[in-house]
Amino acid sequence: MLRSWTGGDDRARQAARPSRFKVRPIGREDQPLALEALDRNPIRDVFIASRILHDGALTSLGPSPLWGAFDDGHLRGLLHVGPNLVPATDDEAACEALATAAGGLYPTRMVVGERRTVELLWSLIGPSFPAPREVRRRQFVYAVDPERLIRDPHGGSPGIARLAERPDEDRVLKLSAAMYTEEMGENPMARDPDGYRRRVRMLISRGWTYVYESAGKLQFKMDVGCASTRTAQIQGVYVPPELRNHGVGTAAMSACCDLAFDRHPNLSLYVNDFNTPAVALYERIGFQREPYDFQTIMLP
Repeated sequence: MLRSWTGGDDRARQAARPSRFKVRPIGREDQPLALEALDRNPIRDVFIASRILHDGALTSLGPSPLWGAFDDGHLRGLLHVGPNLVPATDDEAACEALATAAGGLYPTRMVVGERRTVELLWSLIGPSFPAPREVRRRQFVYAVDPERLIRDPHGGSPGIARLAERPDEDRVLKLSAAMYTEEMGENPMARDPDGYRRRVRMLISRGWTYVYESAGKLQFKMDVGCASTRTAQIQGVYVPPELRNHGVGTAAMSACCDLAFDRHPNLSLYVNDFNTPAVALYERIGFQREPYDFQTIMLP
């Protein structure tokens, strides 16, 4: 576990000291070592593992988005550098060392990860970044496996859970954009409509978008945002406002999670601590809380 963080001035002094860590980009030859390190906490670190396994992060042309902190040849922490700045480490000193790699070729839009690690990282790099537009200070992390999932909690639900298909793209795009606007406070179709459509299309083509349909209407959607061999992280959960508080979300998510277990051995997610209806839904169908929280810092 990470040690207790020190005060801000002490952090700055510690960061200025010579470090025992060698910080360098992670290359394709490091892939087995990186995956082994990420597998020690598969739910927490699924984003970076997914970037390696599904997005070719270490085999694509161009600079590596991953940096590692090595101590005597042992990988003690990783940092994903890009629009999402994501740390993965249990070592405070490794996190401090990785802070030196936090700048990148692309503007950072979000810092996200285990809450204590993000707080430490931001205490070191925050002065060189714009002031956050919002900080989600505490986000609960939940996970469920097939044995714990409560299936069809209402009994005889009329809808059908299925994978989204290419003909569903426009309907899924509408639900996805509405979810993002409600959750993040900005409309992705206004900022980057082509890029957002490509993202939706990619998730559908990977078999990572699940929908719940009843009487020809999509009543629910959820995405697998990232996945490893150990878990898949659910994102983009959405029920249209007019269907909420009628049990649709509970039945639909249970059915979609059940279907997702055909491809993934475990499902995980994180949720804002103030989103009590979502927390209640997840717990109602068997999700259990992990012993740590996430934090998300959203930049302009």
